[in-house]
Amino acid sequence: MSHPTEPSDSSKPVLKDKNPHNYRKVGYSMIVISVSLVLIGILVLAIGNNYHFSGDIMAKQEVDSMTPKSGYTIVVFDYTQPVGAKLQLLGSASTFEDAKKLQQQRIPDYAGQKGQVLIFDKSIQNNTNSISLAEVYAMTPTSGYDVVSFNTVMPVGARLASQTLDSSSGAAINDSARYSSANVDTQVQILTFTSSFDDNLKQILGSNYNPEFVTDNINQIKSMPAKMIPPPPAPVVQVNTTKTTPVSQNATTTTTATTTITNSTVITQTNSSSISSALAAGTNSSLSMSANMTTTSSNHTATVSNNTSSNHTKTVSLSENLVVNSTSK
Repeated sequence: MSHPTEPSDSSKPVLKDKNPHNYRKVGYSMIVISVSLVLIGILVLAIGNNYHFSGDIMAKQEVDSMTPKSGYTIVVFDYTQPVGAKLQLLGSASTFEDAKKLQQQRIPDYAGQKGQVLIFDKSIQNNTNSISLAEVYAMTPTSGYDVVSFNTVMPVGARLASQTLDSSSGAAINDSARYSSANVDTQVQILTFTSSFDDNLKQILGSNYNPEFVTDNINQIKSMPAKMIPPPPAPVVQVNTTKTTPVSQNATTTTTATTTITNSTVITQTNSSSISSALAAGTNSSLSMSANMTTTSSNHTATVSNNTSSNHTKTVSLSENLVVNSTSK
């Protein structure tokens, strides 16, 4: 059975609901997905063990947002705030002289607080360096020793954290060893800061330390108010002790009150046999006797004075003359 000859320029049959262009789109999509996976793999290799990679991005965006296109901006840096909220804009100035005046006006607003007023210029690198210096300066104590943790992978401005503030080197050594033994993160170092800002900065920068890094900075960090101020020492309280001792003749006692005894009546029978014998012995005899304590109603006053930390002798003297006249019948 023969078939009619078809012209060579006749169109190919097209299947219903099948468009050849769809296959091309699917191919392009697969290429895009493959490239994306490759980029993700490269990003993972670049991040490595840096689990603060997202914090680095936020910190850089925060510094970039505070960096002026021209002139200067006045910002406050607070190292205690989380990443992304450490900087706050206070104002702007067109000249450096105006920026310095505005900075000096705003510094007293943060007296006693952790915020540090800084000047930013058009350079992101200079502003990042200012934050790094301000963070180290904030951890520098005016006296004593500050044991801090240094996280090497955290972004600038969030690398240091104070652990304890010691007044003596011995206590700082013990605390540093204690925190070091408890530290399990290999990317965290335990350092001890002294009152020397330059020495502390050397510990952070290591071989990259350069004195010009401080002197050339737009912010004169050393002239800024200190933030790590140790609390005053606790007052020494002397505890008063009270001793109770038996009271005897010429005993020394310490009292806390003043006692006055007045109008006391002392009734004592003394030498009664002697008085009876004298009365029976003679007529019109006169008997005079002196006793230390007799039957009488008289006023005797005993006073004990209160003086702190001194000796007192309590003495009671009773003297009375008794005269008995007897006449025989």
